[in-house]
Amino acid sequence: MARRKFSLLLFLFSLIGGTVGFAAGELLLARFGSDWPNVWLMALYFGILGLATVFFCLLAETISPELAGQGWRLRYSATGWKLLVPAAFALLFAAGALFQLLYGFGLGKHQPAQDIVLVIDKSESMLQTDPGRESVTAAQKLIRRMDSRKQAAVILFNEQPELLQPLAPLSTAEDREAAAKRLDGYHAAGQTDIAKALAMAIDQLDARTNPRKSMVILISDGYSDVDLAAATAPYISQGIAIQTVGMNNTNSDAKGLLQGLAERTGGSYHGIEHASELSGVFTKIYDLNRGWHLMGERSEAGGDSPYYRYLRVFLLACIGALMGIALGIVFDNRHLAKSFGIGGAVAGFLAGAVVEFWMGLGFATGLGRFFGDLLLAAVLALSPLIVPVKPPGSLGSAASLDRSARRPADGPGRRDSGSGSFDRR
Repeated sequence: MARRKFSLLLFLFSLIGGTVGFAAGELLLARFGSDWPNVWLMALYFGILGLATVFFCLLAETISPELAGQGWRLRYSATGWKLLVPAAFALLFAAGALFQLLYGFGLGKHQPAQDIVLVIDKSESMLQTDPGRESVTAAQKLIRRMDSRKQAAVILFNEQPELLQPLAPLSTAEDREAAAKRLDGYHAAGQTDIAKALAMAIDQLDARTNPRKSMVILISDGYSDVDLAAATAPYISQGIAIQTVGMNNTNSDAKGLLQGLAERTGGSYHGIEHASELSGVFTKIYDLNRGWHLMGERSEAGGDSPYYRYLRVFLLACIGALMGIALGIVFDNRHLAKSFGIGGAVAGFLAGAVVEFWMGLGFATGLGRFFGDLLLAAVLALSPLIVPVKPPGSLGSAASLDRSARRPADGPGRRDSGSGSFDRR
């Protein structure tokens, strides 16, 4: 008859493993999140999380074998340690890569922008709102970190727009550096005319012989008369988002204008208090539009799509199930594997729901990942309590792991062919 099992030590160690895996994953995202492809990021993220969680669960069971039994610790725990890396890291690494590929296909009508136009206000008021020319520094930093597939254009504007950098490929580091240096010599002066700047931006995009997914990043601290319907019509028809940044914007009309431009075109509005925040805002806009990963937030353009909500929760449920199966493999017990697999699916589903909800709040995304990883580890450890485990000696089940003591004919140290281990059933 199936029994419910619980190991307090394994539960506590699983939480430690989830915390260690989260911390390592955050270091990975902080160091390489803007540079590495999302497929590699998520492969390593889940590989590390799986390895850390299963490692500490295996350590707990080795210290106090409440689930697999004393016979397992005496005879087969060494095999569990040998299987740790292929079962926990390799399996979750491969799953993370595959699931990120599925998540990043863009089936929910999301594709990362490849052609980017920077439209920067250089009116006289910018002397007060951006005296340190942080807008220039932030734009240069953004251009230098764009990948080789991108094309970029730079437009400066006051009452007249100026095409500082025509839309051109950034295939090499030299291309990116040349484009960034063109921003060195501009001077703020004059009034603001956003409509003319947007007209020049769409002209640059219309002149392409090979149109691709595009976006415009518009920075301004002022207001101008703009016919929103007319100004945004070509952007809407081509699916081009305008991402807007308002600097020290206390003028409600100016804020409303920038919000309207973003909302109409499927972009996002970012209001900042200090020019020093610009670099971070540029990085956020670029990262959200370069492609989404399973443990990150999504941009407003398609970010609320039910497709991506349900897909994230489903894929994290699969991650949890595979992590549970990995535990069953290192414990060499198919009944525990079944319990951990089902419980892991539930754990992953709950973790996915928490991550999805938290990312929707739009702040402290790392905290959302922490709660999700910790919940995954906690519920996974509770799996044998949630899903009863069939005892090894029950009718129709595999023999117990200490069956050699009852089957001397098999010889010392020989494993019975009726075992519940993975290599026999």
